[in-house]
Order: sequence, then C-alpha cells, then structure tokens
Amino acid sequence: MRRLASALYPLLFAAFPLLSLFEHNQSEIELAVLWVPLVVTVAAAAGLYALLWLVFRRDAAKAAALTALVVFAFFYYGTFASAAGLADRWFFPLWAVLFILLAAGLAWIRRDLTNLTWVLGAAALVLVVNPLARIAIYHANHSGISVSDPRLWRTHLAPPVKRGPNIYVLVPDDYARPDVLRHYFRYDDARFLHALEQRGFVVSQHSRSPYSDSEMNIAAAVNMDYLSGLPKILGSKSQDVRPVSKLEENNRAARLLRAVGYRYVHLDTDEVTFDGGNPHISRFAPPDSFANLWLKNSVLRLIGGPFGFDEGARNERFRDSVRNVFSQLEAVPRQPGPKFVFFHTLLPHDPYVFGPHGEAVTFPGTSDADLGSRLGMRYYLKQLRYLNGKLLEAIDAIQRRSRRPPVIVLQADEGFQADEQTFGEEAMQQIRVKGLIALYLPGIRKPAVPEPPNTVNTLRLVFNRYLGTRYAMLRTASYPELDYPYQFEGMRVR
Repeated sequence: MRRLASALYPLLFAAFPLLSLFEHNQSEIELAVLWVPLVVTVAAAAGLYALLWLVFRRDAAKAAALTALVVFAFFYYGTFASAAGLADRWFFPLWAVLFILLAAGLAWIRRDLTNLTWVLGAAALVLVVNPLARIAIYHANHSGISVSDPRLWRTHLAPPVKRGPNIYVLVPDDYARPDVLRHYFRYDDARFLHALEQRGFVVSQHSRSPYSDSEMNIAAAVNMDYLSGLPKILGSKSQDVRPVSKLEENNRAARLLRAVGYRYVHLDTDEVTFDGGNPHISRFAPPDSFANLWLKNSVLRLIGGPFGFDEGARNERFRDSVRNVFSQLEAVPRQPGPKFVFFHTLLPHDPYVFGPHGEAVTFPGTSDADLGSRLGMRYYLKQLRYLNGKLLEAIDAIQRRSRRPPVIVLQADEGFQADEQTFGEEAMQQIRVKGLIALYLPGIRKPAVPEPPNTVNTLRLVFNRYLGTRYAMLRTASYPELDYPYQFEGMRVR
C-alpha cells in the first residue's frame, strides 16, 4: 500500500494543474483537449519516478518525494510567482535556490520517509478531488446538443438543386467596417477596398453582424440562421458555449453542400472555429489554447525558442501558424473536385504580433483593456495593414489557380473589440457589430451584397444565386454582449 501511495501521489501533483485549468474553462472547451497533455504529463512524471527509484536503490519514498519536488518546481512556478507579486528576474533565483536545497536535503537524508509519503499523498488526493468532482458533475449536467436537433433553427433550408462554382469563405477576425475605421481610427482603408473592387468585389457600406462574439457570429453565418434555438434548449442563463463550437465545425452550409458533391475544406490560423482543437496546426500555436495556457504557467515561461513559453516564443509560434495556414489556403485551388472552403484567421484581432510589413512587433500594453484602447488601436492598424496584403495575395492565388471563377466571400465575424472605458458602452456596442463584408460573385450581372446586409444572410444569397435555392433573407438584428452568452436582447444599430 505504501509503495502504491509513493508511486501515485507525484502523478496526482502533476495532473492537478491541468485538471484545475480545465475545470475553470470547461464551459468553453471540450473534454477531448484534456487527454493528450494529461497522459503526457502523467507518463513523464511516472518515468522520472522510475528513474529516481533506480538511482536511489529502489527507495520508493525518496524517489516519490523527489519526483513530486521536480513536478512542483516545474508546473507550479507561475502560480507562486503570481501570488508573490514579484517579477521573474527576482522570483526565479529564490525559487531555484529553495528547490535545490530541498532536493539536496531529500537526496542525503537517511530517515524513513513513510510519514512524509502519507502526508503528501493525502495532500495530492485533496488537491485533485475537487476539480475531478466538478468536472464530472458539470459533464453529467451538460450533455451537449446534437447539430441535427430540429429545435436549433427557426427556418428549414431545402437542399441545393444544382452544383455551382467553388465557394470560399474568408473570415478575418474583428475586421472593422470602413466607416468605423475612418471615424474612430482616423484611418482610410480605401487602398485595400479599391484593390478588392479591381478584383471584382463589391463592398458593403452597411454590413453588420448579429452578435458581439466571434464564435456565435461564425456559427450563425455558416448555419445561415440566428442562434435563437440555443437559449431555448440550454436556458438563457447557461454559460455552456461548447455547442457553438460544434455548430461552427459541423455546420449546415457544409452539410447541404456535401449533398451535391462538395468537399468541405476547413482552415484556421487559430482554433476558434474548431470543436476540440485544430488538427492543421500545433496545439501550442493558438495564443489562448489550453496547452498554451497550461505551459505558460510553468517554468518554461522563462525561456524562448522552440521549446520555450515566454511571450516571444508564443508570439513566434502564432506568427508561423498564420503564415503556414495562409500558404495552405493558397494551395487549395489545386485540389481536385468541388470545394466549400472555410478559412478563419485571428488577424487583425489581438495578440498584436505583426507590423504592417510582416515584421515582428511586441505590444507594450499590460492589460486586456489596453488591447481595445487608443494604444491597442495603433497596433491593430499595423496588423490590419499586414493582413490586407495577405488577403490580397490569397485572393489572387485563388482566382488565378481556379479553373472556373469561384465565389469568394470576404466577411469579418464582427468589428473591433473596443474598450468601454475609452469609447463608452454605446459606442463600444455599435463598433462591435460593424464588420467588413466584400463579395466576389462571378457571372452575376449586377452583383450586390445581401439585403438586409447582415452576415447571417450572406451564404443564403450565395446559395440562391448559384445553387438553385430560394432561401428568404432574414430580418436584420444585432445583440450586444450581456451577462450571459445566450441573453439575446436586441440593440438599435445606428
């Protein structure tokens, strides 16, 4: 029994940071994202225990105590550094000296460590029981929804009656509408808009999104309907937004198009539009991925490079992800067969890591409020200018490499996420729902954006024009972000 306790409690200490982080975010992420890091962490701790067991001549208690010490020093560093309120340059030397002394003491001690084993075992068990119980209870009470649940949608969508051109939907995150850029940013986006018009695009001057949240707007756009069924199914005060991710990835547009022979190509420079992780990029590339949040709290936050998790290392992985997925998008036209391509990039949304020419920049702000402030707006524009170039390169590649002119929808999920203290609540809400819509509709004599020009109607227009459907355009509505994600109270958009 003592040997089992010795072997087990270091693994529990290793698992706790992951379990605690997941429990705090379980209304937003699927259980699937937990398993790989949990297995890897527990296996690493078990391997270290086995090695120390051999080194110390099969002294299980000593091997366990040293393993727990290493696990604690590695995975709990950020927690204690934050609690101490000290900068890393001051806290790390203290942390290192403390654990070196403790490790030396454990290595040289000759006393029986049975009592220590039971004390640490009990402590580890108490730590993990709470998040484990909360996770189990939450999942027992929130079983999720089926994407085919008929209660989800107010309108039935008949399948297409014919096959049209390839369809590309390009979604830049938080790309503000031209009038917002002019009025609030004092920035004229005319050069980019003119470049789009030269390539055959029409640009909406009055576009708006239904919601003030990226995932909800994207889900509404690719399902071609408002998400009014979710509060009826989940409750208006539910905090469980995992079903929205399911509706993004397994959406009605893709399912309807598969019925007439289209293949769904889903790309994202982040993981916003994926349910359970993006298989096309590193799990450490998205700035707010579960894996990133976990390891940037470890001692790895002190180092850079490919294995580090300081700010520079995390930003560089994100830059690589953006460049690589844009390259994947440009290669898609060469793939055979009819395609429905959905592409999302987190740009120009924060983190602000690109300058206007693609050079690396570091945002000097220190809070979330800074991101939507005047300071954040300057860095947002730098990143927007870089994104404009990448979008035009991608559009040129798509148009040039396609045998038949494709439909291209360039549509922001929403507008800029302004800071309430800087702009006031009303202006913040107005800015948030005003994003870019630009459409390339080949073969249409007088192409135009949908009326009403709400992102929920864009694919309805495309389906009607090219696939023989007769979907009604939905009334336009926008809902500000309130206390609960499904608290939909309409706002007047000026």
